[in-house]
Amino acid sequence: MPSSSNWLQVIANEEQPKLNTLPSCVSLSNIKSDNYVRLIAVDITVDDKEQYSGKLKVFRGLDLESEHELGGIPAAIESLYIDETESKTPILAVAIAESILFYRHMKPYFKYTLPELEILDAEREIWRRLSIVRQEDQENFVEALKAYERPKLCRKSQRLLQLLPEERYNFIRDHAEGPFNRFANVIALKCLARVSTGHSQPPSHLVVATDNGEVLIIEPQSFGILYKATVCPDTPPSVLAVHGTFETDFCVIIATRYGSVYLLRKACPEAQEIFKLSQPMTGLVLLPIDQTIVAAAMNKRLLCYSKKGKQLYLIPLGKQPICLNSINLQHLGLTLICVALEGGLVQFYMQKYLVDEFQTNGTVSSMLFGRMGWEEYVLCLTTIEGDLIVKILKRTATFEPLQNLSTRNILGIDDDMVDATILEKPKKSSIFVEQIAREKKNAKITYGSFQVELWRLRHTAARATVGALNSSEQTTSNDITHAPVKLSAEVCGAGSIFRVYLTIQNLSTYKMASNLTVLIHSDRRHYTTVKSLAKLPCILPGIPLKIDFEVVAVINPNDKLPPHSLTPDNSHIRIMLIKAQQAKPLIAAVIAIPTTI
Repeated sequence: MPSSSNWLQVIANEEQPKLNTLPSCVSLSNIKSDNYVRLIAVDITVDDKEQYSGKLKVFRGLDLESEHELGGIPAAIESLYIDETESKTPILAVAIAESILFYRHMKPYFKYTLPELEILDAEREIWRRLSIVRQEDQENFVEALKAYERPKLCRKSQRLLQLLPEERYNFIRDHAEGPFNRFANVIALKCLARVSTGHSQPPSHLVVATDNGEVLIIEPQSFGILYKATVCPDTPPSVLAVHGTFETDFCVIIATRYGSVYLLRKACPEAQEIFKLSQPMTGLVLLPIDQTIVAAAMNKRLLCYSKKGKQLYLIPLGKQPICLNSINLQHLGLTLICVALEGGLVQFYMQKYLVDEFQTNGTVSSMLFGRMGWEEYVLCLTTIEGDLIVKILKRTATFEPLQNLSTRNILGIDDDMVDATILEKPKKSSIFVEQIAREKKNAKITYGSFQVELWRLRHTAARATVGALNSSEQTTSNDITHAPVKLSAEVCGAGSIFRVYLTIQNLSTYKMASNLTVLIHSDRRHYTTVKSLAKLPCILPGIPLKIDFEVVAVINPNDKLPPHSLTPDNSHIRIMLIKAQQAKPLIAAVIAIPTTI
């Protein structure tokens, strides 16, 4: 290694070990209680039949000490302490599907399964009929199961939908009388200290994020659920970060697969969405010192946000970020952000300043920093090619902002192409200052021009909206790119409460109508709706969907009469059928409401 480098690489005595793992499936733990911290990782392998399996491997240094077969591929592993007695023995928690396996001294200790979820009554009825109908009639009930979302079905229903048509009869015959089991799968796993004891080995609870959008805090001794909150029921979480202690105060940061980030506190049982990125995230860390959130996005950006959702700074990256980790250097009083880029470059940032970097032979797939063996500050890296790299921080290491590396060098821009004097200008450039001076000198003219443009924009938007609604006033959609849908309505009631029944039918013979929403719009002076928006499930061909809405006519409390502005010409409401990510409604129908008696 160069003399200017802050890291020393550990060389294996024999052949370099191979390891294929995920960032959430590596941990450092004193698992044998001998004060020697070992690396524990899940090695994911695939056989000739393309069947994936996982092995739990324990490394003493770079030497493989033991390996243990697992019944599946874990979502995450964590090492934690569950008691305060001496000498403490850590417990290894391995999350596989709906279960959490606990190992003590690398031997099976306990198995905890998440609480069972409720089964749909319609699903039970479908399975009851499947067992008594003829084989040629079973296909209709299987199609009925497809109308429900997969996470809401039990395990045997999900398995039935995965089979080929010729394999379903034998499966139904063998499992029709079997139990209905539905569980949530563990997506992410973290440890939360129970109390702040000041020691490096406090007893901890487990923070579990499931695929149905729930966050659970589990006490690992009695396996009681101490805290439960629903964060994002429609989108499964992907990354989890925790800070604080359970007895005093804690916060949980949850990132979803579509870029939304939620904040969950102990005092508030409901999560709050603090910000959302346009691109999915490859990594998320919560810095313990200044309580800021750092995220690596797939648009080659490293972003930092406060807990209130305010963006503090943005760092452009030269290549795609693969994984992210925090480096806590207590002896220097620093917390660095370590980001691994595609191609093998590993960079270290102190806030928004690049302070160190090194290159590896392959793209880094996972990183872990902490005590390993007898060394306090060790960085463990695994590459996509399966190489295990261990680096030790020098005792003479210093981290200062690099003067010879700038953002333009990271982005691959030549120094001769950019004038250095441009980069030295302050934030308020001369053009910005001149514009402010012009606006102050001509304040009335500037404000009047702004109002004219604003009203012109509103007029253009209103005209475009009316044009889109008028062109969609029909009962059948004519968009050839989607499945044709027919809408029919029926109004029941004599006032002042009406019930509007809608029937939506898919006219296609082979396409499925999905991602549809029904919106009711009415004049608030005349009518109010209890629920004006409804998301529709997938509509299969030939099976109409019926929904209803409640519409209430506005009545003057003094004379019990409708308002004088309500006439037979404007006593109507508008029903719009909207397709997701499409500006123009598929159907915009006008429904006349009878006069209130």
